[in-house]
Amino acid sequence: MKLGVLFSGGKDSIFACRRAMEKNQVACLITLVSENPDSYMFHTPNIRRTGLQAEAIGIPLLTWPTHGVKEEELEDLSAAVAAARKRYAVQGIVTGAIESIYQAARVQRICRDQDLWCFNPLWQTNQIDYLRRLLKEDFSIIISGVYAYPFDASWLGARLTEERIQMLERLQKKYKINPSGEGGELETFVLDGPFFQKRIEIMKASQSYANYRGQFVIEDMQLVEKPVKGMSPEIEEKIPDNEGQISKEMMQRKGRILLVDLCFEKDSLSQYEFVHPIRDTLQKADFLCNILHYTEVKSQALANHDKIILCGTALEDNVYADHLQLFSWIKDLKKPILGICAGMQIIGAVYGGSIVPHQSIGLEEIEIVRASPLLGEPRQIEGYHLHNYAVTLPKGFMLLAGKTDSFEAFQHHSHPTYGIIFHPEVRNQWILERFANL
Repeated sequence: MKLGVLFSGGKDSIFACRRAMEKNQVACLITLVSENPDSYMFHTPNIRRTGLQAEAIGIPLLTWPTHGVKEEELEDLSAAVAAARKRYAVQGIVTGAIESIYQAARVQRICRDQDLWCFNPLWQTNQIDYLRRLLKEDFSIIISGVYAYPFDASWLGARLTEERIQMLERLQKKYKINPSGEGGELETFVLDGPFFQKRIEIMKASQSYANYRGQFVIEDMQLVEKPVKGMSPEIEEKIPDNEGQISKEMMQRKGRILLVDLCFEKDSLSQYEFVHPIRDTLQKADFLCNILHYTEVKSQALANHDKIILCGTALEDNVYADHLQLFSWIKDLKKPILGICAGMQIIGAVYGGSIVPHQSIGLEEIEIVRASPLLGEPRQIEGYHLHNYAVTLPKGFMLLAGKTDSFEAFQHHSHPTYGIIFHPEVRNQWILERFANL
């Protein structure tokens, strides 16, 4: 698939680009140059320096101006995406969003309106683990801006090191900051990485700082040749996520959960966004999780696990609906099953329901109307939605949440089979833990 990457020159967009290059062609980088230093959507420190980064990586750069006015800047982003589609024939857009629903939902809507795929390969990742991964993979990163207490001037221009990560970890615990800067606390600039063909050397820079706000401004820089290493843009070795994070002893304390990947192909870019966050949440709760693509699920795998979760997919991904025959095992299995978004649609369709158009992106209020082991007592909660389709209530199921014309959750009358249309891995991770403990 040909992709365009929303590109700020910071660590998140560059690492997202690296992940996109694992199995896809990154046709262009897209940089929005904002006149507003306090833009809600776009990174601004050293944004005009992304051209040299693009040259170092070896990918064309499309730059697009914006006044940076809240919400109006989305029209500029939409125009930039349309230009990338026309000029480079991109089929999808990649972002470096980690937790910002504000940013992610808006990019998702722009992509939906232009019939483009949207990928967020860092979505819901553990931020401290992620920062250490950047070091492990030899990214050279500096802090280019700070915008919140308690960051002082010593952070400006500082390299991201293990010592700095430990400081960020302490600040996260004490002040509840986002250690990766997702909340706007800090910005970064990448000088080198494992897929850079050349590294960047700063020749001249200046900085300004007052009242816990400051910028490290690069005034002059150049490309420098670098020795060839084993890693390449095609990624010779795929380093496992969360390596060593959970001990074998810890994972053996509780049950085994099979996560069924419903994405259009095995090991797709979407797996980072829709499967890994569920795995990480459950592993943190001491459950052992295994991932299988839906085309690989066999009776032995079902027998070897205590519970099954059918994960969600990207907005543009409806391939699973053409292969419902591969899910006939759902009706025969008496073990707990949870279908999330596309997974709910599959469960409903297998039991005779119909998959119907129903678009929703972003946070919405959810009315729990019936008590259940999965959702607890009736009340209102807020959930993150990302779907173009829903499913009608099949015979033999009861409504747990939502309305008669908008089903949020259902449960089989006699089997521990559940479906929810929203994404608990984004908000309401407790739902995943309740299911795992059924």
